[in-house]
Amino acid sequence: MRRALAAAVGAATASSLGSRRRQMQGTLPCACEVRLWGPRGSRGRSETEIAAEAALQRAVTQTLSASDFAREGPLYSKILVDIPTPSDEDWTRLGGVLTALLAGSATSVSDLDPQVASRIYHLYLPLYFWMRQKVLDIRASRDSSSSRTVVFGLSAPQGCGKSTLVEFFKELFKADGMSYQAVSLDDFYVPGSWQEAIAEVYESNALLQTRGNAGTHDVGLGAQTLRALKSEELSEVSVPKYDKSAREGKGDRAASSCWKTAKTPCDVVVLEGWMLGFKPRRDTVALKDIHPGLSLVNEKLERYQDLDDLLDAFVVIGIEDTRQVHAWRLEAERAMKSSGRPAMDDDDLRRFVNNYIPAYDAYCQPLYDSAAHGGVDGKPSLLFFAGENRLPVQ
Repeated sequence: MRRALAAAVGAATASSLGSRRRQMQGTLPCACEVRLWGPRGSRGRSETEIAAEAALQRAVTQTLSASDFAREGPLYSKILVDIPTPSDEDWTRLGGVLTALLAGSATSVSDLDPQVASRIYHLYLPLYFWMRQKVLDIRASRDSSSSRTVVFGLSAPQGCGKSTLVEFFKELFKADGMSYQAVSLDDFYVPGSWQEAIAEVYESNALLQTRGNAGTHDVGLGAQTLRALKSEELSEVSVPKYDKSAREGKGDRAASSCWKTAKTPCDVVVLEGWMLGFKPRRDTVALKDIHPGLSLVNEKLERYQDLDDLLDAFVVIGIEDTRQVHAWRLEAERAMKSSGRPAMDDDDLRRFVNNYIPAYDAYCQPLYDSAAHGGVDGKPSLLFFAGENRLPVQ
């Protein structure tokens, strides 16, 4: 598991960034040379990547603690608006949990690759601390007869690392003695034969020719599964699984014998999805200007409120440019192909992702606005934006 998770978050950059870190440790306290060329700044790196390395350099030279390094990240001050300051002991203890998974031999922040250090202390842990506090707050607001389960909705674009996030949340909640279950909106796509029927019925609507948009999920099955996971009874719940590699990458629901089994009661449940929290719009003329097929998608979106009603809080990860979805999704598809699993080629994938872009253009900004002002559906909501490297940006 450690190898798989580490590959998911750092394989692409570990070699080059790790080399720079080792050089940095060997030469400090010399000044750091920054030479600018290329469209993204120093050696083609983004401003966020440069800032992360600078923060790690300070950690090496000044022997910063885990909590000191965490303060360098964009999320630190944002979460403190809602929650008490996490203790130094918590940053160190839970940082150690993730360090063991991602860089087993590291013993301090300064031993970590800059990218890994930033992911642990600037992304995973700030998000976790916010969620952990919301679990306590929401439970405190309930009466004794209510379910103890707190359900979070994690809304984030395709390819930005949702699956990795929810796996790490599992380890962190476990370290704090809480039971946890993650489910994906993707696992509630209709079976392949149903999708073929939908494509035939709505053959003139390009947005419903493949899985993805509202109208291609079994919302009833999703709501049924979430309600079962909120049960206070000692039982086992079958959680559906969708195989995206089936039907030559077109996808299909896996056989029920392959579904996961979750034990209840759960302390925490996370539902993640690329379109979670999207709400129907009333300005239908504007929707048609974005894409003529959105009118029908907008109607189908009404039903998804059944899922949102079962959520207690939202984490919303935003992007400022929808073109980033293409890059992230292409990276994920190529990784699937390199692992030997069937996957779409680059051209097919671009056409596939293009079916999602109109919904991003139509519904992301209203989602961001509601998350930032009063919360999605009036519920506790944390919004931040991710850069090209999937890390939070200012």
